[in-house]
Amino acid sequence: MILKTNEELVSGLNAVLQIIVTRPKSVHSLFLGNEPNTRVKSVIKEAEKSKITIHKENSDFFDKNFKDVNHQNIAIKCNKRSEESEQFLHTIIDRTELKILILDGISDPHNLGACLRSAAASDVDAVIVPKNKSCHLTPTVRKISCGASELIPFVIVTNIVRTINLLKENGVMVYGSDLQATNAHDEIEFTKKNALIIGSESKGIRRLTRENCDKLIKIRMSEKMDSLNASVSAGILLFEISRQNKINAK
Repeated sequence: MILKTNEELVSGLNAVLQIIVTRPKSVHSLFLGNEPNTRVKSVIKEAEKSKITIHKENSDFFDKNFKDVNHQNIAIKCNKRSEESEQFLHTIIDRTELKILILDGISDPHNLGACLRSAAASDVDAVIVPKNKSCHLTPTVRKISCGASELIPFVIVTNIVRTINLLKENGVMVYGSDLQATNAHDEIEFTKKNALIIGSESKGIRRLTRENCDKLIKIRMSEKMDSLNASVSAGILLFEISRQNKINAK
């Protein structure tokens, strides 16, 4: 299949359904494999509402286009989602409550997809990643995120440190997750406007990023383990922020 520059193939029930519901005009075709079950029928119904062309395909189509991916015998051809520029931050930075996730060099699409799921589940307002040496919104990321990639503004910036300073200048408290931190995550009183930074899978937060954080925090855990997956760390910390914000709102 020949794709235009602005097109991509996305597979997986949740990702396909979310894209059809969220931006149906961007979807050109829906591809189905096996006899549809109840969940697939709900996707077909949404596609028919938006008059999306539906194609019946055999296993060769999915094996060829989605090698080593759990495609669930369903896919779409759609326009790539527009990623936000740094300017987007100026549209949300004046909010009285703000929760931002900054991923400093996450290169594994599975980790990024999982981080997006946690971000969506904890009502993050935006996810920020650097332009270079970082994974962006690929079809694999969309599949792993189970549709979460469609729900959160995904902001690509050229300079993480400059972005951190912009946030701090506008009242956002910036917390960096770091194994060497003194303060544990359950000892911190999080503010209403905050940004959480999670570093790369192998090296953690980069030195300049770390030096520009307001506070460094670590996750309290058993001595049997010395680290956690980046997406697991993001989930734990984001939900702790959400928990405190709900308590403080009462």
